Amino acid sequence: MQKQQLERLKDWFAGYTRAYYVPGDEFVNNNLHLKECHTRRVCAEMRHLSAALNIHDGDATLAEAIALLHDVGRFPQFAQYRTYKDAKSVNHCLLGLRMIEEHHLLDELPPDEQAVIRAAVEFHGVKEIPPVDDRTRLFTQMIRDTDKLDIYCLCTENYRRYHEDKQAFPFEVEFADSPETNPAIIESILNRQTVDYRLLKTLTDAKLLQMGWVFDTYFDWTLRQMRDRGYIDGIARWLPDTPPVRRAADSIFAYIAERLD
Repeated sequence: MQKQQLERLKDWFAGYTRAYYVPGDEFVNNNLHLKECHTRRVCAEMRHLSAALNIHDGDATLAEAIALLHDVGRFPQFAQYRTYKDAKSVNHCLLGLRMIEEHHLLDELPPDEQAVIRAAVEFHGVKEIPPVDDRTRLFTQMIRDTDKLDIYCLCTENYRRYHEDKQAFPFEVEFADSPETNPAIIESILNRQTVDYRLLKTLTDAKLLQMGWVFDTYFDWTLRQMRDRGYIDGIARWLPDTPPVRRAADSIFAYIAERLD
């Protein structure tokens, strides 16, 4: 992919996101701004990961284009449903594909690059990557890792803001704030398996699911950033101090140490 093609996509993205903001609706605008900033940070993380993997030139540009487009479905999703919860609205990955098609974003790219972008956008949010060719799998793994990395950053900061002043917290909270957790989530983590999103009932469940993403992190570079930047610790500090949760958290930290040390 050529750099000027990426620059045209960036220009389009700026206008596309701006069109969804609603004058005077602070709730919608705060949440849209959150995703817009998230996308830009994922682009930056993708550049860093590409360098760490010695991916350069056209493939690095392609990887950044995937990062730019991976969440384009989030904007119409929130504008219509006022939630980012797919189960209560629409699959944002598939909606993103629709946006890509409706805006003819990939028309000037070679068919193989179009196919890689579409697959990476579609599969960046699924529990497991389905069977795909090696090149598509690489780029899909890259967007899944960099997406998680920035979500960890957001979670660390937003959990702090939420717990310090719940009434002033400006963003959607998807789950009930309860110390209870689903035993099936604890079992998944102890077995070092990613947690099924459908099991989530409480904010504690969500925190454990997010910490358990380490089991679905593909590149050691990404996992090291998660640890060294304090993201895992930053979520764990807000977990309730109960025996099942402590066991789950200890399992996650043991996995990270085994893999990186």
